[in-house]
Amino acid sequence: MISRFKSLFTDQPDCGEALNVELASTALLLEVARADSHISHEEKEAVWHLVKGLHQLSDREARELIEEALVQTEQANSIHNFTNVVKKNLKLKQKLQLVEGLWRVAYEDNILEPHEEAMIRKVSDLLYLRHSEFIQTKLVVTGER
Repeated sequence: MISRFKSLFTDQPDCGEALNVELASTALLLEVARADSHISHEEKEAVWHLVKGLHQLSDREARELIEEALVQTEQANSIHNFTNVVKKNLKLKQKLQLVEGLWRVAYEDNILEPHEEAMIRKVSDLLYLRHSEFIQTKLVVTGER
C-alpha cells in the first residue's frame, strides 16, 4: 500500500514548501478519518502508516506531523486552505495518489460512511479532479476494475 504513495512528495522545490504539502495532505487524511465524527482505531493506523510512508518519516516525526495536522484541522474553518496547498504544489498523478490514500482511510474500518465519501468528493472537486478520476481512485482501492 505504501509503495504506491512513496513518490508523492519527491518533486517538491524546497523544504518549507514540502512541509506545507505534508501538513496539508496529513490534515486531509485526518479530515476523512473523522468525517463521520469518529476516528476508528483502523483509520488511525491507516493515517499513521500513510503519513510515515508518504513522507518517509520516523515514528517521532510522523507523530509530530499528525499532532500538528490535528491542531490545524481543529482551528480551520474549512478544508480550502489544505486543498489549496495541495492543488498548487502537486502534479495530477500525485493528487490522484493522495485521493487514493483518502479512500484507503475511509475504507480501513470496512465501512464507507456517506460523510466520508462526501468529504473525498469535496476534496476531489477542490483539487479540480474530474468525476471519472474520483471514481477511478475509488475503484483502485476497492479492487473493482
